[in-house]
Amino acid sequence: MTKRNGRYTSSGRTNIAGHNQKGSRLTPPLATLPNLEFQSWKDDRLPEMLWAALIVSRFDQMTALLLMAQSIEFLGEKRVELESNGDKSSVSIDCDVTHTGLSQMDSELLHGFLSELTPTEKSRLVLRPLLLFDDLPAREAWVEALKMEPETSDWNNLMHAVALALDHQSQEATDCRFIRLMAVIAGGLLHVPKQMLDEYLAYPNVNLRKVRPSIRANEMAMGGMSGLTTNHEWSAKFWAQCLRDTECWPLPIEVASIKGPKIKPTLSRVQEVKILLVDHCNRMRTSSAVDARYDTVFGIGLYSLNLIEDLLRVDMSNTVSARFCLRSLVENLITLAYLAHKDDMQLWQSYRVFGAGQAKLQYLKLEDETTKPTYVNVDTLQRLANEDVWEEFLPIELGHWEKSNIRKMSEEAGVKDIYDRYYGWTSNYSHGHWGAIRDTVFDTCGNPLHRLHRIPRTSPHSLPDVVPDAIVCIDMTLKIISRCYPDFPHTILAK
Repeated sequence: MTKRNGRYTSSGRTNIAGHNQKGSRLTPPLATLPNLEFQSWKDDRLPEMLWAALIVSRFDQMTALLLMAQSIEFLGEKRVELESNGDKSSVSIDCDVTHTGLSQMDSELLHGFLSELTPTEKSRLVLRPLLLFDDLPAREAWVEALKMEPETSDWNNLMHAVALALDHQSQEATDCRFIRLMAVIAGGLLHVPKQMLDEYLAYPNVNLRKVRPSIRANEMAMGGMSGLTTNHEWSAKFWAQCLRDTECWPLPIEVASIKGPKIKPTLSRVQEVKILLVDHCNRMRTSSAVDARYDTVFGIGLYSLNLIEDLLRVDMSNTVSARFCLRSLVENLITLAYLAHKDDMQLWQSYRVFGAGQAKLQYLKLEDETTKPTYVNVDTLQRLANEDVWEEFLPIELGHWEKSNIRKMSEEAGVKDIYDRYYGWTSNYSHGHWGAIRDTVFDTCGNPLHRLHRIPRTSPHSLPDVVPDAIVCIDMTLKIISRCYPDFPHTILAK
């Protein structure tokens, strides 16, 4: 499929035409569904299935599933015992195997479940990182089952486990979600069609392209079931301790190296202030969760310092580009002053959502282009668009902050393709929108225990080279000149 054929791009994403437009706002179809209630595997449910994540990270898949199946089978056997003494159609047992659910489980059932989960010394070693957490639900029962004390090296094993399961669609995350789902089925709280149950019982030796989406959908739907916990207090405590007790480091990203001109001596003062601001930013962090107010305040400050650095480069301060920097500096100041004056969380968030939506808008335009521009990496735009919320729930706001008639002008002039390719995303940098700030002054933390949150950079991010794209634009300009005042045959790329 292409963006001109149907509602989806070649990679299966909703294209721009497939969005619902109301005024200047583009909304993807799924985001228009009524009574939406968002759930997060990464933020809420992964910490609750941490024991399973540890197991699938250290054993091969079949060994891990068989070990966890023993505990699930134990729950099923207890249910059978109850059925023999009562109405089979209504019998169910405690079957919530999340950490919070286990803490609310009958004591005898809990100890039996943990005993089946820890039959060997290796299985106990694999689960030992759980004891790093003082607030672990049912910690005393885990201590009794594991029979050992945690060690500092357990943090590394925990990082490995969380890294593998952080993506809700990874095989490791799917295995964890499968075990949670099967426990609820074994406990009699959830009933599924026989064909589906047979496929689940044969997992993973089934058509995974069919069964894995079914597992994820059913596990996610369990969030609204009575009898299962919806309390995410443990998850919040887990992420808070991980942030407190482990360090940040930037996630390595391969980018083109850009050599800049010599720097004026006064640049050292700007860099000194930047380092001080970075230190203050780190001290003010209280959570690895998304905080639009925090990220925007420090992001705009650091982004503005980067612009000043550019202005101080040799032969830069007196160019046209210096005026763009000045405009951005003024706009950043006004934007931050306005947001700080209002200090409305919805307003802070709308600023952030706008920037993410702009990233989505641009990569949807570029995704199916045969000739890709060189000034931006489309994969980077996709990553920025999906960072806070899945793009299918992310609206695109066309008229926020400032309106322009340049798009209509490009349509009338027959150069809309140039507008689509270059104007939209480069404008984000002069306007200081969130997408540009995020890509410029923040790294993604490489510590999986920090949920891929943002950490400020102490040096500018090297962006893709704009020169090849600039040559395309100037050559088109020269050809237009030649048509108006013939004959001018020269272009930059002419042999």
